[in-house]
Amino acid sequence: MRTQPVIAWVTVFGTAMSIFLIMTMLTMQMLYTMPIAPETHRPRMLYGLYFHMENSGSGNSGSGPLSLKRARQLYNGLEGVEAVSFQNNNPWRTDVKGSTGETFTANVRQSDTGFWDIYDMKLLEGRIFTAEEVEAGTRVALVSESTARRLFGGEPVLGSHFLLSHVDYEVIGVVGDTNPIATWAFGDVFTPIDTREYGNGFWDENFGNVSVALLVKEGVDFDKIRSQVKARYAGIDSELAADGYKTVYHEAPFDQETVSQGMSGSNITPDTSSAELLHGLIYAILLLVPAINLSSMLHSRLRRRISDIGIRRAFGCTRGRIIRDIIAENFLVTLAGGIIGLAAGVVFALLWDGLYTTEYNEAIHPSLTMLLNWRIILRALGACFVLNIISAAVPAWQASRMNPVEAINAKK
Repeated sequence: MRTQPVIAWVTVFGTAMSIFLIMTMLTMQMLYTMPIAPETHRPRMLYGLYFHMENSGSGNSGSGPLSLKRARQLYNGLEGVEAVSFQNNNPWRTDVKGSTGETFTANVRQSDTGFWDIYDMKLLEGRIFTAEEVEAGTRVALVSESTARRLFGGEPVLGSHFLLSHVDYEVIGVVGDTNPIATWAFGDVFTPIDTREYGNGFWDENFGNVSVALLVKEGVDFDKIRSQVKARYAGIDSELAADGYKTVYHEAPFDQETVSQGMSGSNITPDTSSAELLHGLIYAILLLVPAINLSSMLHSRLRRRISDIGIRRAFGCTRGRIIRDIIAENFLVTLAGGIIGLAAGVVFALLWDGLYTTEYNEAIHPSLTMLLNWRIILRALGACFVLNIISAAVPAWQASRMNPVEAINAKK
C-alpha cells in the first residue's frame, strides 16, 4: 500500500462497496430467519397457514386461512411437537382508548395460551390469560409497555380498563415491546383468540382467520410432523366427501425460511427454489463484477514487481509459494475493505429508516445486536475470502509462471 497507494486504496474501496452491498442483502434476508427475541426458537418453528379444498365435479374450490375447527383438527396433539399456538393470521389494527383520552391505532394479536409457551415474551407485570378465559371469551388483555403508557399515562395499569374497538377490556398484564421483525410475536395488545363459531355454514367450518405456530422438539425431523399432518388431511377428506370436496395438501406446515420468503398464495405449494436462485444470482453479480476489476488492478500491481518475483524465483522460491504469498497479501487488502464495508452496512441499516419493512408496512429498526449477529458477520467475511480468491487466483498463477531470467531483466 505504501508503494502503490492509489491502486491499493481503489482496491480497498471497491472491496468495501461490494461487501457493503452484500452485507445489506444478507441483513435483509437473514433478519427474518435467524433467532431474534422473542422468536428465539425460529430454527424449530413450523407454521400452518392455509387450507385448500376443491370439488372435482363442479369445479369449485376454496382456499384461505384456517377456521379454528380445522386448525385444531390438523395441528393439535402432533407427536414431536413441544408446544402449539392458535392465533390470528395477522395482527389486526384497530382503535384503542384508555384513561388518557387519546385514541390511537394498535396492533391486536389474538392467541391462546400456547402463544406464551412458544415465544419469549418478557412479562413485566401481571399475568397471562388462562385456557378457561380463552374458551369463555373473557375480555381481558395484555398490553405492551409503550401501549400502556399511551393508554394510562403514569396511572396503575393492572386492573384498569380500556376500549378496544369500542368494547371494554381489562388489563391483566404488561409485556415488553416487540420489534415488528418478530412477525409472529409482534403486537401492541394481546387478547384471547375468539373460539366462537361464526355461523354454521359449510365455508365457515373450513375457513376463518387462524394460523398455527408449532414449536418442534429438539432433534425431531420436520418431515415427521408433515407426514402426520398429511394423514390428517386424508381424514378430513372423508368428512368432506358428502359435499363432493377433497382437500389439497401443500406440504404444510412450513418452516421459517419458507414463510419469510413469502407465500405465493393459499392454493399454491410454496417453492423456495426461485427465490434461492435469485439470491444466488444477485450475490454472484456482487462478487464477480468487482472481482474482475480487482483482478485487473492486481495484475497491474504485479507487473511493477516482476523483478522482485524473478529474484525470489531465482533463489529457489517455488511457484506454489509465490501463489500463496500473493493471495495472502491481497487478502489483507481485501479484508481491510471488507471490514470497512461491514461497518458501513451496519451504520446504514441503523440510520436509514424504511430500509426494512414488515408486511404491516411498518419500518423496522434493527438493533445493533441483531446486525452484529455472528451468522451475518461470518458470511460477510466469507464473501471477502471468495472475492479475494476470484480476483487474485489468475494474476497469482500468471506471476508464478514467469521465467526468472526474463522477470529479473523486465522493466518495472
